Amino acid sequence: MTTRIHSVVVVVSDQDAALDFYTSVLGWVKREDNQMSPDYRFLVVAPPGHTTGIVLGPEHIHGRSAPGADNPRDTDLYLTSDDLRADYEAWTAAGVVFDGEPEPMPWGGLGARFCDPFGNRFFITDGA
Repeated sequence: MTTRIHSVVVVVSDQDAALDFYTSVLGWVKREDNQMSPDYRFLVVAPPGHTTGIVLGPEHIHGRSAPGADNPRDTDLYLTSDDLRADYEAWTAAGVVFDGEPEPMPWGGLGARFCDPFGNRFFITDGA
């Protein structure tokens, strides 16, 4: 038996705006977009070449609201980058809000935190 992680949920207040941010700004790809019922769209994005994705979940389905840009909340999702400095520069130029510049981590890599437009905060590092 083979088990894999399919996805994790990040709650957003506007799925279309979230899809635009994750694909146009971060450069990720849309993996799934299924209308499950009249009020439930199952929408998954992922970095190119990766199978585990992030569900851009609607608030009413997941029973909680998106945190909001003025009140960010950690997703507890940790991302890795082949070149964090380059991603930081490109994403900052595209409007991504970071908590600060990448800084040295205890394990020797660089790390930084950024938010999507809905206040979901991610940690990204170039040292796995």
